[in-house]
Amino acid sequence: MGASRRNLAVALFLLIGTPVAASASAPAASAKAESLCVGASPGCFPGLQAAIAAAHDGDTIHIGPGTFQGGVTIDVGVRIVGAGAGRTVINGGGPVLTIGEIFAPTEPTVSIDGVTITGGVTRSSPESIPFVGQEGVMARGGGVEIPPNADFTGGATATITNSVITGNRVAPSATLPIGPSCPSGPCAFASAIGGGVDSWGTLTLDRTTISNNRIGSASGLSALASDAEGAGIDSSLAPLTITNSTISGNLASGSAPNGRFADGGAIFVGGGSLSMSNSTVSGNSAILAADLPNSVELDAHAGGIHVTDGATGATITGSTITGNSATMTNSLGDAAADSGGLHADIDVVLASDVISDNHVSAQTLPGSTGNVDGESGAGEFSGTFNKIRLTGNTVYARSAAGDASAGGGASVFDGGVITNGIVSDNHLYAFSPFGSLDAGGGGMGITSGLTLRNTIVSGNSIVARGASGSALGGGLNDDGGGPLALLNSSVTGNAVVGTAGLTVKGGGLYLQDEPLTLSNSVIAQNVPDQCFGCGPRLIRR
Repeated sequence: MGASRRNLAVALFLLIGTPVAASASAPAASAKAESLCVGASPGCFPGLQAAIAAAHDGDTIHIGPGTFQGGVTIDVGVRIVGAGAGRTVINGGGPVLTIGEIFAPTEPTVSIDGVTITGGVTRSSPESIPFVGQEGVMARGGGVEIPPNADFTGGATATITNSVITGNRVAPSATLPIGPSCPSGPCAFASAIGGGVDSWGTLTLDRTTISNNRIGSASGLSALASDAEGAGIDSSLAPLTITNSTISGNLASGSAPNGRFADGGAIFVGGGSLSMSNSTVSGNSAILAADLPNSVELDAHAGGIHVTDGATGATITGSTITGNSATMTNSLGDAAADSGGLHADIDVVLASDVISDNHVSAQTLPGSTGNVDGESGAGEFSGTFNKIRLTGNTVYARSAAGDASAGGGASVFDGGVITNGIVSDNHLYAFSPFGSLDAGGGGMGITSGLTLRNTIVSGNSIVARGASGSALGGGLNDDGGGPLALLNSSVTGNAVVGTAGLTVKGGGLYLQDEPLTLSNSVIAQNVPDQCFGCGPRLIRR
């Protein structure tokens, strides 16, 4: 979804042609690695850029305590070592650090340790003119920018350890009428991408915090952005590896008149792979406040992580994704929001992860006749999952005058196997006082075949209020999604509550013309009933 939107700008760039390779080659490696210093000590450079200009491949640059000017380009393969994130601060510029050079034939390998990168303000990026032909339309990388190389296969290789990337902002300064049809003509396009880090290269983060970065309207710089993606990290082409790190409090937002997409409050993976372990993604948001009609595609997507169909793979282990949110309002047309925690358009591997207390909200405001669609509090994904906990996630969908659709209080599963999992205390709230209501899956909505092995589904619920429609499956809703198997699993204590006029079925489980396989499993203590549709195609083992 996000990848296809981004390809609009990339396609325009490719029509222009392959960029001319930079004429300057990488600096020749020094015969012997040297150590340089930045700071107040005798013999040290006063600023980082001067030290970079004097360095050769393989050198180490030590930065002493203090605050140093940002807006630095690192075009040589060096190791940068600060005095610690609490003592060495690189501040300002837009971006604060650029690692490599756009469209260069070779890119450096750089490591950074023990610094804080902050105060970046980016209003335009070098990608803007070659991609869309005008400066200021694309703004990328508030804290760190790693631009693409000449053959568009990646960029610099960067490793950032024991550091903090915080308080950086990104917003475009201009727009172009190259979007779909809006009421006044082609929709305005402008993008804000990668508030903390924008990477086209190979990026590794270890023991590093990416926090409180802002893109789009949230930046306070402009409300021009139609697309805001990857407030914490955006990774476009090459592998992204995150270990023992925290991505928290980042915000991607779009607003009227141009806002159409807010996506990836913490991380947006448009290409390459994602590998994350022993890390926390918390309190990030994707927020869209739109004022556009039903004919225009709009979405608030993935408050935490979005792995697009352009990615080559994703593995998340031993990590927590919590307290993230995807929120959309529309004062004119439809409102759609989904995936509070994690959204993956490809199969992913999850192991020993907690996805908890994430939230999705979709609302039309008074005066709007549009419909709403809220999905997947924890997120939407498919693949192989072991020892995952989906707990305390919520979906809220409310339509002022139109229809309301809501599903997957925890998640919508597009096929896969969950082993040793817990799906508990997730809740779905749907309201449509004047239209039709369709609510399903207080715990999980199932869009393709799913197997639960040694898994607990308990305490999930749907609360639905509407003039007509249905509320189905307090625990699980398999509405024609494919075969369901419960092996040594339980579905207990789930509930569906709906107002008069609504069809309310399947307190524990709702099946529509799909086979159910039960083996050593329990469906009990659900309200108002245990299982609807389980009898006709039940297989017991």
